[in-house]
Amino acid sequence: MRKQKVELLAPAGNFACFRAAVNAGADAVYLGGEQYGARAYAGNFSSEEIINALHIAHMFDKKIYLTVNTLVKESEFGNLIPYITPLYESGLDGVIVQDIGVLRCLRENFPALELHASTQMTITGVYGAIYLKQLGVCRVVPARELSLEEIKDMKSKTDLEVECFVHGAMCYAYSGQCLFSSILGGRSGNRGRCAGPCRLPYTNDKSRKNRAQYPISLKDMYTLPILPELIQAGIDSFKIEGRMKSPEYVAGVTAIYRKYIDWYLEHPGKAYQIHPKDEQIIRQLYIRSDTCNGYYQRHNDKSMVTLTEPGYSGSSPEILKEIQDQYIAQNILLPITGFARIYAGEPAELTLVCDSVSVTVTGAEASPAQNKPLSEADISRKLAKLGDTCFAFSELTVDTDGASFMPVKALNDLRRMAASRLESEILQQKSLGRTVFSGKSDAERKLACHRKIERSKEINTLCVLVTTREQLLAANTFSDIHNIYVDADIFLQEIAVQPLLLPEKEYFLVLPHIFRKRSYQYLSTYEKLLGDNCFNGVLVRNFEELEWLNEIGYPKKICSDYTVYAWNNASLAFLSEQFDCVTLPLELNRKELDGLSIDPDRNVSFVLYGYIPMMYSANCVKKTLEHCIKDNTAANNIDHLTDRYQNVFTVTQNCKHCYNILYNTVPLSLHGQLAGILKKRYCQLRLDFTIEDAVQTHEVMEYYVSSINGDETLTDRELPYTKFTNGHYKRGVE
Repeated sequence: MRKQKVELLAPAGNFACFRAAVNAGADAVYLGGEQYGARAYAGNFSSEEIINALHIAHMFDKKIYLTVNTLVKESEFGNLIPYITPLYESGLDGVIVQDIGVLRCLRENFPALELHASTQMTITGVYGAIYLKQLGVCRVVPARELSLEEIKDMKSKTDLEVECFVHGAMCYAYSGQCLFSSILGGRSGNRGRCAGPCRLPYTNDKSRKNRAQYPISLKDMYTLPILPELIQAGIDSFKIEGRMKSPEYVAGVTAIYRKYIDWYLEHPGKAYQIHPKDEQIIRQLYIRSDTCNGYYQRHNDKSMVTLTEPGYSGSSPEILKEIQDQYIAQNILLPITGFARIYAGEPAELTLVCDSVSVTVTGAEASPAQNKPLSEADISRKLAKLGDTCFAFSELTVDTDGASFMPVKALNDLRRMAASRLESEILQQKSLGRTVFSGKSDAERKLACHRKIERSKEINTLCVLVTTREQLLAANTFSDIHNIYVDADIFLQEIAVQPLLLPEKEYFLVLPHIFRKRSYQYLSTYEKLLGDNCFNGVLVRNFEELEWLNEIGYPKKICSDYTVYAWNNASLAFLSEQFDCVTLPLELNRKELDGLSIDPDRNVSFVLYGYIPMMYSANCVKKTLEHCIKDNTAANNIDHLTDRYQNVFTVTQNCKHCYNILYNTVPLSLHGQLAGILKKRYCQLRLDFTIEDAVQTHEVMEYYVSSINGDETLTDRELPYTKFTNGHYKRGVE
């Protein structure tokens, strides 16, 4: 029986953290360069530092994964290949990717490079993992919110490597699906610049004496107590969060997880117990007030939230000093043995041996000593100074005639030449055993053109997306609105579908924002709805839903929402092969949108109006502040959070799929930019309705129908709302 292996993956925000991780026993290190990484405020690495780190890592049989896990603008895309090329040629072990265009570009240009799907891709189940496997991904970092059951399912049904977070800070929202920081201040989490608004205080009408609390700030993840269960689940890589953390944090956490992973793998049948001192060290290394085990054994819980204290506790100076002395003050070294032969009138010779690798070099000729000849001790002392190499002598034997002499420089050159040759031989030998990814699969080649995309000849068609029955009925009253996207949840509670749908209109079924195993119970209902000729197509929010539709052979139109990101032409081109219509993202400004190739061969949709969902979360505000209601009716599933500036955010609970949505305080409304937008000749212009009642829905539709039809009598004072935002259409994100 093959012994189970678990990779321990440590973070490095700078070179000191990288050395700390290696010294403390990490199997692999993930780090970001000066571009494309989702920690813009970490120290990050120059390309030269990454190449140096690769050299060191491979000497010790470690791996390095580069984070290219941001969404990439078109203006930045051209530098991607030149940026990766020297790192690829230096043996980069893998790249962690969020942007689908980046993924396809790397697969086409670097076929032997491992591609890992970032947690920013929000992979929440088997379907999404299978889809990415067809694109050449060999490892998935699923959403942190998945249970152990879901992770086991993904592992067993895809045969992909699975990498999961085991320690560190946790986002409240599903990673990659949060625009909170972006919309409030232009610092996008999708660009590695999150300002952390979830860590701020909020009040709601249920708060005692209107007291500020921290209902959307999660405790730090700490999984040491459940490590055996994680190992038994078959997780391939245990990932420590913390590219913004210190070398002491990296070393301390890595060393302790190394200790307990190794212990359990060596003693799987013995009782597992954490030593109190190790527990103390972990809890005094930059912890956010308290810890939890994450989502592995629960879907959500009030105990995961730092309701009263959002800040970090300090680190113990004594523990930091202990970690510095043990893991940072000196680097680990490879033990080698050496044999030197120095005789007068012969070239000096030095042999170095490391495990099975042996090299012999010759240097300058030794001369007869005129005064004091070199002794064995003299030669040993000079050759043992291995400096900043990865080696340390465990044994050095010197054979000399006792009558010879060599200058110090000649001995130094001999040592440097031998050490350099040994490093080269070790790296060459180890590179022969490294796994090389095979490149495109047959499934991937077929995937690129698996659908016959229908190109629409319609331009600037006004369509609406509705979330409630009342909004649907309001939309049905407008003869100018022909295309209606209808939230599928409406039909999970309706007995009869047909009375809500008019024969003269085209309806698209809208699938959930988050699609996890919990939602599989509704798949038969969705399939029946889609097969009853009631709907002309479907709108999907993620790759999970797209792959499910592919597997059931859905023949009609499939459209993507803006949460399937198309930030650049590579992404847009790929998604245009997969979808009949692609909805443009919300974070690009007008100039960046203009840089996308929107032509008659690509059907695109553009959102003009709607309350922007700023967070999707597995945790539940209502459950945290009150109790679980298990009720999906509009009257009960709405809560509100008020920030320190008295901005009120609406939070809705979707109890069928068990996730929360936090909406912006005011709607996006691009009525003032309408003239310019109409000139773009997008296929569809969309109005999104979520938390509006029937009256508000009708008024907004009426306003936009009149505006697009050229009614010049409307003024800003006649808007159905007094406050609104242009979103990122003017400003964009960094």
